[in-house]
Amino acid sequence: NEGAQCISPDGKYVLFTACNREDGYGSCDLYWSKKVGNSWTVPENIGKPVNTQFWAAQPTFGADGKTIYYTSNRPGGKGKCDIWKTTMIEEGVFSEPVNVGEPINTSGDELAPYLHPNGMVLYFVSTGHPGMGGQDLFYSLQDSKGKWNQPINMGYPINTEDNESSIVVNAKGTRGFLWH
Repeated sequence: NEGAQCISPDGKYVLFTACNREDGYGSCDLYWSKKVGNSWTVPENIGKPVNTQFWAAQPTFGADGKTIYYTSNRPGGKGKCDIWKTTMIEEGVFSEPVNVGEPINTSGDELAPYLHPNGMVLYFVSTGHPGMGGQDLFYSLQDSKGKWNQPINMGYPINTEDNESSIVVNAKGTRGFLWH
């Protein structure tokens, strides 16, 4: 059970979610691999403090190639599943995760973060913000001080009465690819 992969902006690293592995800390953990020549190294569990006995999944790289946003149900959040942020301090070493807090996270679930390559737009799925269905797609713009603004529902026809699961938007911001 693997998925939700993302590649660093420089193409050097891949992060992904893997579940129920022998070296796992919880049911699902984040793993990383490095590109060496034309091959990828054997994936390694990111480990603590990011991975714990709690679910960790759906990573996305920031434009700097070091900041990583992901989803977890770890304690200290606002709701069931929240979006968290960690930083790769050096290769294979990650900082203590920080909950991105309000206005992104709610008492519901926030899932599938995708940070646009410009580093200023965070797309995500939420059950806690007002929406059209069970899970809707939202985006939030980051201001010049690094604070996320109130999320905006992407509306119809992106969101429907069904559950939307994730979105990836091209670098120009003109085309999105969503999983419904």
